[in-house]
Amino acid sequence: MASDSRARMVRSAASLIASRGVNATSFSDVLADSGAPRGSIYHHFPEGKDQLAAEAVRWTGEQVLAFQRAGEFGGAVDVLDRFVGMWRRVVLSSDGRSGCVVAGVAVDTGTVGAAAIRGGEYPAPDADDGLITVVRQTFRAWVSLLAAQFAGVGMPPGRADALAVTTVAALEGALILCRAEGGVGPLDAVAAELARLLPDAAVGPDG
Repeated sequence: MASDSRARMVRSAASLIASRGVNATSFSDVLADSGAPRGSIYHHFPEGKDQLAAEAVRWTGEQVLAFQRAGEFGGAVDVLDRFVGMWRRVVLSSDGRSGCVVAGVAVDTGTVGAAAIRGGEYPAPDADDGLITVVRQTFRAWVSLLAAQFAGVGMPPGRADALAVTTVAALEGALILCRAEGGVGPLDAVAAELARLLPDAAVGPDG
């Protein structure tokens, strides 16, 4: 089916970009990985690789949101553990070779500063920002959901917003270090420090 071919290409693009970045991922790579017919490239993505990359970011963004929304949270530690656990599985399943497709697109396309994912504090981006707009929207959606979930377990809204930004920013950096190290160690270290910021975290005697 045509829709299945398109979906396979989007999933393959997400996987390849997460490990290679946008610039090092070609349509040929996506076709080989997805098994989609060559004629499907410009049928499904007439605007070229940028359109495919944008769809890969959107797909990844929705997968993350769906996973995080499905959690049951008794406290802020549960919110953090679910988000971290999802990325931990990405690192482990790829032997440290794969990171976040959204960050991969951001690095190859432009820069997203801390303010760009906090939302509501600056003018909306221009319509022609292209891929970076999709990246920005995805990060904002993750931050917004985490902030709502932190607030939902009793954290003050302002604190929830700040911690949500910190969580996304810290984990994106940790994923880069995991790729450099080829293992999950940096992610575990960052997660442990994030947990110490939570009101319901158990802090050991050395803390």
